Amino acid sequence: MKRTTLIVSLLVGIALCGLTLSAQAAPSLRGFTGLLLTPTADTLGAKDYNLAFFALDADEGIDTTTWAGNLGLPAGLEAGIAIIDPDNASNETLINAKYRIRSESARRPALAVGVFDLTDEIDATTYFVASKSLPKLLKESAEEVVAPAFHVGIGGGALDGIFAGFSLTLLNKLTVMVEYDTDNTNFGATLPVGRGLLVHGGWINDLDDIAVGLSYTEVF
Repeated sequence: MKRTTLIVSLLVGIALCGLTLSAQAAPSLRGFTGLLLTPTADTLGAKDYNLAFFALDADEGIDTTTWAGNLGLPAGLEAGIAIIDPDNASNETLINAKYRIRSESARRPALAVGVFDLTDEIDATTYFVASKSLPKLLKESAEEVVAPAFHVGIGGGALDGIFAGFSLTLLNKLTVMVEYDTDNTNFGATLPVGRGLLVHGGWINDLDDIAVGLSYTEVF
């Protein structure tokens, strides 16, 4: 997997940007809904689903591809699966689940609990996370600049400690994000490329590794 190929793929996705899509409940690079490597308190609505493919080019370590999907269930539940396929090694199938304890209100953050890799194929991880957005900062014609959303949580396993993230959607299109995943700082962005389609790009592990991907979300 060539780093230049990944960068070109990301730039092509940026060039195609032109439609709008909500950034909420988009899949993360680990498959579960979230930012890059950390979850948010967002969950898919009942019957909503997403599908995703990600490719990771590791500066040091093993290049990896990930196939993932999540399904929204009633009462704030979400279930998902991620197939992790490292180069020159056998793949692993990880089961994920999240429960939204409460939705966000004007004064209170959304709260959720979840588990990543339920059967401990790699590193079983439980977490608790809160997410809160601020009022919209600016409206201009039909386009909007949306205020930041903040996410903070605590977990074990692959998220052993306190993690935090920040996301900002500009003009209902470009969503930029930064997070601390308890070990490293990661930066990334998502862009819409069609109805329900998002292109993902990220620089993770303190900018050492590059990841790109594509996801599709169906909202009923």
